[in-house]
Amino acid sequence: MRQVLFFLLLTSLCSTTHCQMWGDSSLKHKPLFYSVEKAPKFPGGLSGYYKFLSENLKMPENGFSQNSHKQVVVRIIIDTSGKVAFSEIEKGLNENYNNAVLDVTKVMPIWAPARQNNYPVPVSLSLPILFVD
Repeated sequence: MRQVLFFLLLTSLCSTTHCQMWGDSSLKHKPLFYSVEKAPKFPGGLSGYYKFLSENLKMPENGFSQNSHKQVVVRIIIDTSGKVAFSEIEKGLNENYNNAVLDVTKVMPIWAPARQNNYPVPVSLSLPILFVD
C-alpha cells in the first residue's frame, strides 16, 4: 500500500513539473563519452561559436532575473554525426532564459564529431552561456 501511494505521489509531482529539455532523451541512457581523445569542434572553432551565439541568442523579454551574472548551463549531447541531438538545462535562471538557451541549441550547426580510437563517438558537453545586459 505504501508503495502504491508513493508511486501515485511521484507520478503527480512529475506531471506538474516542467522539465526543460528537447531532443531524444533516450540518449541520456545510452553509453556516452565525457572525455575523448579528440573533442568535438564547433565550425569555425571558438570564434565561430561566439559569433554564432552573438547572432542567434536572443535576450528574453521580461527576463526578470535579479542575478548580476546571468548564466545558464546547458548539457548537450552531440551524436556520432556531429548533430546536437539532445539538450537540457543543468542550471538555469528562469523559464524565459532557459528557453532562450534551448532555442539556440536547436539551431546549432553540425559540429565535427568527437573521436575515440579514430571512431566518431557520442559525447556529452556542459556549456555555460552568459547573458550580458
